[in-house]
Amino acid sequence: MRLSSQSSQFIFNLPSDFLPQEIINTYTPILEKNWVQYENVIDYINSTIKSVNFPGLSIQTPEQSLIRGKKRSYKPATNVNDIVSTREFQVTFRSVDSDLNYWLVFDIFQKHYLDVINMYINPFTITAVDIHRDAIYVIKFFEIIALSLSEVNFDYSQQKVNPKEFTLTFKFNFVQIEFLLNKSKVMELETVPRIIQKI
Repeated sequence: MRLSSQSSQFIFNLPSDFLPQEIINTYTPILEKNWVQYENVIDYINSTIKSVNFPGLSIQTPEQSLIRGKKRSYKPATNVNDIVSTREFQVTFRSVDSDLNYWLVFDIFQKHYLDVINMYINPFTITAVDIHRDAIYVIKFFEIIALSLSEVNFDYSQQKVNPKEFTLTFKFNFVQIEFLLNKSKVMELETVPRIIQKI
């Protein structure tokens, strides 16, 4: 019997070039003032990532009516990159430090929208790992556009510290899935414990 999949077996970080330099210059003094334990702004943002989702696949089948009204479905001529159901993925963050990371992401969103030189955000990568923390496959998103950022609520009636989160949604044009373990790599991984045992 195989172990059930564990949703936390992945690695996802926003790339370092996701932050414009002016964002780094603006928020670094705030992090230093608050004695945040991360060396830079991107590490601070990445530490608050809670989850990321991958959309499913979906196609719309054209239909033709045959004799006596029978409907017959056909596979569409849609490009394979466009059968991903929404071509959108969401990154969910924990809201921390009086929503400071929310306003940081808010500022980043605006800067990317106002960027007239770069049409798209550089690729994002999700790496799935097994129980030994070895990478199994990589999902890469290309030609990314920041699409939406969820709202934030200020509420005097909430006096307790409750977990809050917000979601940043991206649109992408292309996705690529690459499996990393071929036969030679598996053989290398199998020989490592034997070598350790001999030592």
